[in-house]
Amino acid sequence: MKRFIPKSSTLLFLTILMFLIFSFVSYTLLSKNLSDNYKKNQEIIFYKIQKKTNDLLTKLFYEFLKEKDILLQKHKEVLAYLENKSFDISLKDINEILNKNLPNKPYNIYITDENLVIKNTTYPPDLNLDLSFAKEIFYKHKKNNIIGVSAPIFEIYSSTFFSYTDSFLSSDNKRVLQVSFTYDSLKKELSKLKRLIDSNIDIKSSNAFIVYNDGYIGDFIFKLSKQHKLTLEEIEERIKKGKKLSKYINENEYLTSNFKINSDSNDYKIAYLSEKSPIFDDAKVVYSIVFDESKYRKELQNLNIITIIISILGMLTIYIIYKVRYKESLLNYKDKFIEHSVHEIKTPLSIISLNIQLRNKILGEDKYSKKIEGALKILENAYEDMTFLHTKEKIDYKIESLDLENCIKNRIKFFETIAQIQNRTIQLESHVSNKINIKMSKIELYRLVDNNLSNAIKYSKIGSIIKVIIKDNKLKFQSSGNKIKNMKDIFKKYVRENSNLGGHGLGLAIVKDICDKYKIIISVESKNSLNTFSYTFNCHNYDTRKL
Repeated sequence: MKRFIPKSSTLLFLTILMFLIFSFVSYTLLSKNLSDNYKKNQEIIFYKIQKKTNDLLTKLFYEFLKEKDILLQKHKEVLAYLENKSFDISLKDINEILNKNLPNKPYNIYITDENLVIKNTTYPPDLNLDLSFAKEIFYKHKKNNIIGVSAPIFEIYSSTFFSYTDSFLSSDNKRVLQVSFTYDSLKKELSKLKRLIDSNIDIKSSNAFIVYNDGYIGDFIFKLSKQHKLTLEEIEERIKKGKKLSKYINENEYLTSNFKINSDSNDYKIAYLSEKSPIFDDAKVVYSIVFDESKYRKELQNLNIITIIISILGMLTIYIIYKVRYKESLLNYKDKFIEHSVHEIKTPLSIISLNIQLRNKILGEDKYSKKIEGALKILENAYEDMTFLHTKEKIDYKIESLDLENCIKNRIKFFETIAQIQNRTIQLESHVSNKINIKMSKIELYRLVDNNLSNAIKYSKIGSIIKVIIKDNKLKFQSSGNKIKNMKDIFKKYVRENSNLGGHGLGLAIVKDICDKYKIIISVESKNSLNTFSYTFNCHNYDTRKL
C-alpha cells in the first residue's frame, strides 16, 4: 500500500492555520485573564481600603459619641457669651475659654450673615464659606428648637475631621452660630489610610458617604483627582449623589459601572459598597472608589494590535501558501502528465523504431526515412528525459569510469541525423592528447550531453555549426543564436527561454540536478550571438593532470 506523504505546502498551511487558531484562542484567554485580573485586583484593593476606612470611621464615630454632649455644652457657652453682643465682635476671648488647657485648640467658632455665609470665625480657612447647602437642616433644627450637632465630616482641603453644632443667634434669628470640634487624635489612622490609597496609582478618587435616616449626609473624601477646597456647587452635588447612592444601593451590595469624563479621554470604573453604620443604627455608609482603567485599556489595546498583526501576517502567509500550492499543483499535474506519457509513449515508440528499421532494410534509406528517423530520435531523447525524471529518485545509477571523449562521440553520432534534418552541423573539438576518465553513471552523463545538444539544435540559427569542445577537465557546447536573457532561470524546471519553441522546459533542469549531484561547475556565457555552456568536472580522474 502506498504511503501517503503530505506536501510541504500542505504541512505549512496546516501549521499556519493551527497557529492562527492557537493565536485566537490565546487572545481570548489572555484578554479574559487580563480583564479578570484587573477586576480581581480592583476588588481586593477596594475591600482593603473599605476595611481601613471602616476601622477609621468606627473610631471616629466612637470619638463623636464621647464628644457630642461636650460640644453641645460648648455651644451653649458661646450662645451665653454672645447674648446682647454684636455678631461681628472678636471671638478670641470666648475661643480661649473654650480651649482652656486643651492642646491644639480643637474648638472653633463660626458666625454667618443673613445669607448663611460665614463672616466671623476663629478658623480663617472657612471665612466667607457659603453654608446655604445646609439651610434645610438649620431651619429644621430651629423649628424643633434644638441645637443641632452634626456627625463628623471630613474636609479634604485640610485633611481633618470636624463635628459642628448649629443654632440661630437669639438676637436676630437670621444668623447661624456654629461651634466645631477637630478630631486630632485620628490623624495617624487617617495618614495610614491615605498612604494605602495613594500607593495604588490607578485610584482616581476614594470617599465614603454616611447617610442618616433624617436626611443628613456626611461626605468623607479621602482622595480627589485634584486637591482643592470644594465650592458650594460641588458640595451640593455631592450631597445629591450621596442621597441617590443611598436610595439605589442595597446593603452589602458591591456594584461597578464604567464612565468617561468629557474633558478626559481616559476610561474609568467606579465601585460602590453599602453597609450598615458600625455605630449608628439609623445610618448606613456607602463606600465609593474610582479606578483609572487607562493602563488596562492600553494593555488590552496592545494585545489587540499584536493579535491583529499576527492575524494579518497569518492570512498573508496563507494567501502566499495558496499561490505556492496552486503552482505546486500545476507542477504536480505536469509531473503526473510526464509519468503517464512515459508509459503511453514506450510501446508506439518501439513500434515506430522497429518499422523504420524494417523499411530501410527492405526499401533503403531516402530523404523521407531520414526525416522520420530524425524525428524518432527527438522523440526518443524526450522519452529518455521523461524516463529519467520518473526513475531518478527510485534508482541508484551505477557509477562507472567513463571515457568522456568516446561518450561525447557516441551522443554526437546519435544527434547527427537530428541536426541534419534541421540544417545544423555538430562539430567535435578535442584538445586533449590522453584519455579523460570521469566517474559517474553513463545514463546521467548521456542526459547531460543529450540535453545540451538538443538545446543547442533547438535554439541555434539555421545553417549554423554547433561546437562541442573538450579541453582539460572542461566540456563546452557552443552555438549561434539569440542572446540568453535569464541565465539562472533557464535551469529551472518547466522554464523555457523561448516559449514559441516546443518542449517541456525539462532538459536543462535535468542537467542542473546532475551537476549538483556530481559537483560539476556550470558556466553560461552569451556574447556576440554566441552562446556557450561550460561544465567543469571535479569528480573525475584523468591522465593529463600535468598538461
